[in-house]
Amino acid sequence: MTRLSIPFLLAATLAVVTAAAPSTAHAQNSLAEAQKMLGSGDHDQIEAGIQGLGLIGTAEAVVPLLARIRLGLPPDLLETAILTLMALGQTHAAPLLLDLARHRRPEIRVQAIQALVAIAPKGAEDALRSALGDQDPKVRSAAALGLGELKAQGSVDLLFHALDRGNMEASTAIGKILKPDQVSRLLTYLGKIPFRSLGPALAEVLTRKDVSERDKLVVVGRLQDVGTAEVRSYLGDFLHTSGGAISQSLSRAILKSMQEIAN
Repeated sequence: MTRLSIPFLLAATLAVVTAAAPSTAHAQNSLAEAQKMLGSGDHDQIEAGIQGLGLIGTAEAVVPLLARIRLGLPPDLLETAILTLMALGQTHAAPLLLDLARHRRPEIRVQAIQALVAIAPKGAEDALRSALGDQDPKVRSAAALGLGELKAQGSVDLLFHALDRGNMEASTAIGKILKPDQVSRLLTYLGKIPFRSLGPALAEVLTRKDVSERDKLVVVGRLQDVGTAEVRSYLGDFLHTSGGAISQSLSRAILKSMQEIAN
């Protein structure tokens, strides 16, 4: 069976919660029914109870779900429960999620990190900083991407160190949160890491409002100096997808660089 991605499952769960959340009049009955299912020894009943709490979609649904997780769940139900906590989006789930970010199973650690990013409670950045040193590469990658989503500017240096150690997802996060005076530091990775890993970070820089036009033109100039077919294709794709996110002068500079590379 194909395993759906966490972002896809989260989007689907959120859509269901939005469309099918019970009215206030039925919420208490739904909560009691879900709690009863959670107390069952049957796998399918427990799963239905977890999903029922997600459909309720209120803060009250979090407490029984947290209690059931603490009692212990098999891996597949624990993943469903974390996804439901993510969809419910309540910060009082944070202490448990912070614990789960240190779970023995790397898949659970990844999901807990994603949930922490979605909820963004106090302590999330510290947990993700610690996870950058996790023994599992999937966890390290999730932590790097999460720090970018959290706009954790205080973690930029740590992300540069992670990139030095081969965590390529740190590149995109750096592009999102580096300070404008750190653009030149990012450019030093041209030729040091695969361009497919650096390209998304440079795209972030080129579309950021707080990065000066001069610094963006420097980026384009450095890419022209590299002058490979891969870079030319990248610039073309970026120009096509950036739309109105960049200035006309930057668009002209990119077109000129593409012509120079072609020649």
